[in-house]
Amino acid sequence: MSLTQMAIKNAASHDKPYKLSDSGGLYLLVQPNGSKLWRLKYHFLGKEKLLSIGPFPVIGLADARSKRDRAKNKLLDGADPCAQKRLDNIAAKTAANSTFELVAKEYIANLEANDAAPSTLKKNRWLLLNLAASIVLAKL
Repeated sequence: MSLTQMAIKNAASHDKPYKLSDSGGLYLLVQPNGSKLWRLKYHFLGKEKLLSIGPFPVIGLADARSKRDRAKNKLLDGADPCAQKRLDNIAAKTAANSTFELVAKEYIANLEANDAAPSTLKKNRWLLLNLAASIVLAKL
């Protein structure tokens, strides 16, 4: 039986976590502290896996079903949705840590570690850090 919005809102916490099943492996995990988390249970390469979709108030019933369908489509294409989610998170973190300013500072630190001449360090600092500041201002 599929879940309803009313059943989700009325789900009370108990002493132990419990599940409210929807369909297609999707369920809502109700924690003792009252938090409600969407999860998807699926099988990939003969192993049971669990994909965390998100918390209930942020992810509604329709959104959770939509994410379940997208994950099932990835499974049909032969990809593991959990592994894809991990790769997407790594790519986002890498993109956030690969700003021009960070790369410029790393380059200057590398020059210092390799005992570059003081005039070389001064020129590179001036050029790269001023350029980084210009790039930040250009984005605004």
